[in-house]
Amino acid sequence: MIVSKFNCFTIAIGFFLWSILGFSLSGHDKLSYSKKATIVGDYDQEQTIVIAYKDSLSGDSIFLVQRKESNIPLHFFKNIVTDVCFDNECRLLQVSVYWNITGRYLGFDLPPGEFLSKHDHKPFSQDEYERLNDLLADPNLPLNAVSFEELIEIPDLTSDSIDGISGATTKTISEMVVKGAAYTTYTLWNIVHGPTQDLVVQKTEKQLSPDLIDLILKSPDQSDKVWVLGRITSRTILTKKLTTSLLEIIAGDDFFLAYSALNALKSSHLASTSLQSNLFSIYEHADHSIQRMIIEKLMKTSSLSSTFVVRSRAILGTLNGKQLGDMLKLYANHDINDMETLNVVAKILKNENRFVSRQAYNFLKSSHLSDQEIEALKNK
Repeated sequence: MIVSKFNCFTIAIGFFLWSILGFSLSGHDKLSYSKKATIVGDYDQEQTIVIAYKDSLSGDSIFLVQRKESNIPLHFFKNIVTDVCFDNECRLLQVSVYWNITGRYLGFDLPPGEFLSKHDHKPFSQDEYERLNDLLADPNLPLNAVSFEELIEIPDLTSDSIDGISGATTKTISEMVVKGAAYTTYTLWNIVHGPTQDLVVQKTEKQLSPDLIDLILKSPDQSDKVWVLGRITSRTILTKKLTTSLLEIIAGDDFFLAYSALNALKSSHLASTSLQSNLFSIYEHADHSIQRMIIEKLMKTSSLSSTFVVRSRAILGTLNGKQLGDMLKLYANHDINDMETLNVVAKILKNENRFVSRQAYNFLKSSHLSDQEIEALKNK
């Protein structure tokens, strides 16, 4: 269902986007706190639409804001209306929570005049709003494993208070919540990191295209990049632009990202001659761990390109024993035993390093050459 851009939800989006882009809202009627939007999108309201999806678990709706023509998703949000009770007194809480398209928390805002309050009925201070914003952004808090009863220590079991929220928050929990607002923090955190977040992820996964994957890889946030790298499949088409982004990550200084990008490459992708050639260029300057991973990935491709064989053969004599052993295992795995390769490997038999020369000898033996033939190659 597409929601008209003139309705209240689009108006709310407009306010939120202004806050993300760093503009202040007029007056103090609307409270809005957010984290930096790391996945760049065009937020021209004339070019965006809001799509509503039904959350089958909660029965509520979640909304996607996306580009009208390109269908590039920008972010998701959900409007939450619930009671927050303190000492048998309840007030209605209205808040909108936002996620970026990888499911990461993006921010929250409240309608004009709405505010958050603590168990003593005092409104949140600015510091408390900022603390709540930071807590909601932390996916590692164990609040999903905390029961409602664990939120508080009820000082008087004979009290007729039905909510117990006025009790002192336990010491462990107090480090994970806004002081005096354990229930509000707990509720919002579990909404942000609960089933609705899973729904956000599912909706984005269905729209992943090479262009969208490349857009997410431009995020300065590592978790966004790791998220999308883990969702590249053998059906993902590696366009020139996407391939360039992946190779830049593999050649970069962040080992975990490089590892994740290499793992994202599937056997079908590695059949590409140009990709193999680019990986070899990275291999020549990479540290040993990345070199080994490149070799391990190429083990799984259907065949080595002649370009890769020629370029790698030219550096065999410069490799140390471990590097040489890995490269020759790759050759053996793909039955690379042409005479030119054998001649190059035979030269390494004269290497004074016994470990290096042993690697060469083992490869030649695996190519079904006799010792006499190996000696003849060495003398030649």
